[in-house]
Order: sequence, then structure tokens, then C-alpha cells
Amino acid sequence: MNKNTIAAVCAVMGVLGGCASPPSTNYLEARVIPNTGRTIPVVEGTEYDCRIASQTTPPGQLFQANVGGRVLSDDRPYNVTTQACFTTQDECEAYLYLMNGLLEQIITSRCSLGLRTGLFS
Repeated sequence: MNKNTIAAVCAVMGVLGGCASPPSTNYLEARVIPNTGRTIPVVEGTEYDCRIASQTTPPGQLFQANVGGRVLSDDRPYNVTTQACFTTQDECEAYLYLMNGLLEQIITSRCSLGLRTGLFS
């Protein structure tokens, strides 16, 4: 191999290596988004489950996130709705930001102070 060929191979490997995405280091994403399969958040049973959160924080002091939308890029598009509760508005908005990055079509995305029932349950 000559120097030009080696340089070209190294350049291609550098580009391909840069395209590979490392596993997420986002704690919230690691807790609620499964590593395989469909992009459907799993909030039930985590600290973000509103039933669990309301046992340690008064319901009126929780920030409730409600997100609904669609994933279009899989073989068969599907709807996603999720509800999660947080102790701070910043955490709630971080969840909205995460979900808005995962869903390709957003129908609703909001944080509100106080636990409400019946929105997606």
C-alpha cells in the first residue's frame, strides 16, 4: 500500500468512527427509555411514576409532564403517550426535551404544577 491509500483508509475510518453514537450518559434517558425495540418510555415503577412520586412529595408540589406524539421512522408508525412526575420544573422540562427529541411528531408536550388525573390514564 502506498501512503495515499493508507491516508485515504485512515480518513474513511475516522469519518465512520465519528458517526458511531456512544451509549447515552443521560441519567433520565437511561432510566426510562429501553435500549432495544420501540421508543416507548417506561415510567411505571420508576421514581418518575406519579403514584410513587406522590407518596413522598405532596401532589400539589409535583410537576407533571404529559407528552403525546408519534414515531414515524419505524416500519409501522405508532403513537406514544407518557405521563411522569418530577419534584422540580427543571427536571420536568428536561423530560419534555428528551421526549421531543425522540418523537418525530409532537401532539402535546407540557409540564404543569400539581398532579392531575385522567390526562393519559
